[in-house]
Amino acid sequence: MNSKTSMQDIADKLGISKNAVSLALNNKAGVSEELRFRIFEAANQLNYRTDTRTKKKRGNLLVLIPENIRNDKIFYYEVFWSIEKRAKENGYNAIICGVTQEMEDQLILPELYHEIEFQGILLVGVLHLNYVRMLFDLGIPLITVDHYYDSLQLDAVVTANAEEAYKIVTHLINKGHKLIGFIGAISKSKSFKERWSGYQNALSDAGLAIDTNHSIVNSSPLEALNSTPAQLADYLDTMISMPSAWFCADDRIAISLIQILISKGHKVPGDISVVGFGDIEAAQMIAPRLTTIQVQREQLGYEAVDFLIRKIDAGGSPAKISIYGKLIERDSCKALG
Repeated sequence: MNSKTSMQDIADKLGISKNAVSLALNNKAGVSEELRFRIFEAANQLNYRTDTRTKKKRGNLLVLIPENIRNDKIFYYEVFWSIEKRAKENGYNAIICGVTQEMEDQLILPELYHEIEFQGILLVGVLHLNYVRMLFDLGIPLITVDHYYDSLQLDAVVTANAEEAYKIVTHLINKGHKLIGFIGAISKSKSFKERWSGYQNALSDAGLAIDTNHSIVNSSPLEALNSTPAQLADYLDTMISMPSAWFCADDRIAISLIQILISKGHKVPGDISVVGFGDIEAAQMIAPRLTTIQVQREQLGYEAVDFLIRKIDAGGSPAKISIYGKLIERDSCKALG
């Protein structure tokens, strides 16, 4: 091997990615035969010789994510990490690509899709329906992760949102709470809508009424919650009464709510209990520490890869796999005497 010649030199010569060169030179499946030939040709011209004894891998998995969650260290980092780990264990390369708003709007595939051959696609998060339909029409095995689309019968791996919401609301009921509020913009998120459903079912099964005065489900004042919590604070001031407990559709809302309640002189959980959903890192750092549902993010990634490989190997009818969570009891809710 010519130590002076690198994979990057070959990539630069051909105007392609170093990743594509690596796949070809290491005899990994997933590079088109034409591109593989050109890479070997360039390698020969540059006196770069490869070790043909390298074990052949099974191929590549394309992981597509909306650009806005690409750097989400709060929730999706563990999902990405577990996808990469499980793919590698099964002889696949998981290649993560961001999808920009422009790509979604104009139905543009990532350039990498044309450079490298992919055996399957994982969609993480929420993409426009038209974009997902275009991907589905490519005819490559496709799994959606942490989201599904009502109008498309796609394979999906999701969190059991309704069931876990039912679990944590029942936990509050068992602690003696009868007036339980809900906060979450149900029109903006399918997950929130499912958690709203689980909340309603838990109250209904316990014979408790759903008080619409204690249900904050519209986008406003919630849409500005992370940037201007004062909107939610002002909204709470207009409420005639307060429930003894709030179930928030995610931990970020719950943490903001706790801070707002404390700033208004309420004790949490002395006066009002608060529970969330997700178990993000900050849930353990706020005072009081947040009681919540732990979403099995690693398991979401593992199951998604396993499911996709089964589809690649054996096909089968579309199915949806729901991953149960875990109730994490901390300090933010108390039993009523």
